[in-house]
Amino acid sequence: MMDILFAVTCNKNETRFLEKQAKDWARQLQVAYQPRYENGSLDAMLQDFRLDALLIASKKGPQIYTREGMLFYHPGLGKVRWQRVVQRHETDNFLTALDVKNGQRVLDCTVGLAADALLASYAVGKTGQVTGLEASLPLWFMTSRGVKVYRGSIPALAEDLHRIEILHAEADAYLHTLPRDSYDVVYFDPMFRRPVKKSSEMTPLRPLAYSEPLAPESVELALTVAPRVVIKERSVEILEEYGCTEFVGSKYSAVRFGIRKR
Repeated sequence: MMDILFAVTCNKNETRFLEKQAKDWARQLQVAYQPRYENGSLDAMLQDFRLDALLIASKKGPQIYTREGMLFYHPGLGKVRWQRVVQRHETDNFLTALDVKNGQRVLDCTVGLAADALLASYAVGKTGQVTGLEASLPLWFMTSRGVKVYRGSIPALAEDLHRIEILHAEADAYLHTLPRDSYDVVYFDPMFRRPVKKSSEMTPLRPLAYSEPLAPESVELALTVAPRVVIKERSVEILEEYGCTEFVGSKYSAVRFGIRKR
């Protein structure tokens, strides 16, 4: 598993309930609970306790603080894309590459904040299955709770989120446990080899993300689990290294989706 050093705390002047919740989370995750500094900053806590992140119990639910900023669960661009597809009947390159139907099964090996998983959940419907894997323990904790309790102003979107199952696991370890054809599609969205610097919304997430490049062996393993593997990257050249022979995305798009079939 990823070696992320973090502790649990809560906001200043919070209720006893949130303080107790924070301590419960710390016991559950087997990490330290650190009382919030009265006069010091979160950055000071990170430095003093030599931490990569702080998991914060707040009235809005779990939040994560890194040196890059504060992160809380939200559908983000996933909501915008969902609205374009569902309400405006527009196409989405990710869904085109996935090519799934009602009742099918999707494994998202790098779920993050579940933006792509949200669209996959819509595409496979109530009879389908979307499983997301998250190697980062604090990120898994925040997102797995976020998708279950999210309400928002669009009930249908919330329903699609609630159906997503998010597991704390690294992709290779989990793929090794699965029998052949457990899923219809396996999806990888690894950290780009050439990061998109302008993506400020995701900046606080980067210190928590699994940064190892996607190994060709992982793609081969995924092909035993599903007959179709989809990979997101910035260039066709990189996708060709993984054996992809079909590509989705226009010259105006910042990313490409590569498709590898069994």
